[in-house]
Amino acid sequence: RDEPHYVRLYINYLRQKLEKDPANPVYILTERGVGYRFVDFKRSKE
Repeated sequence: RDEPHYVRLYINYLRQKLEKDPANPVYILTERGVGYRFVDFKRSKE
C-alpha cells in the first residue's frame, strides 16, 4: 500500500521546515532498517 510513501512525504515536509539544509538533515535522521529519529540538541546538551 501507499502508507510508507506518505511517511516519506511528511518527513520531507518536516525537513523542509526544520532543517537549514534539508538534503543533509541534522534533526530528523533516517535509521536504515528501523525508521526515523529526531535529535533534540537542547536536551542532549543537558
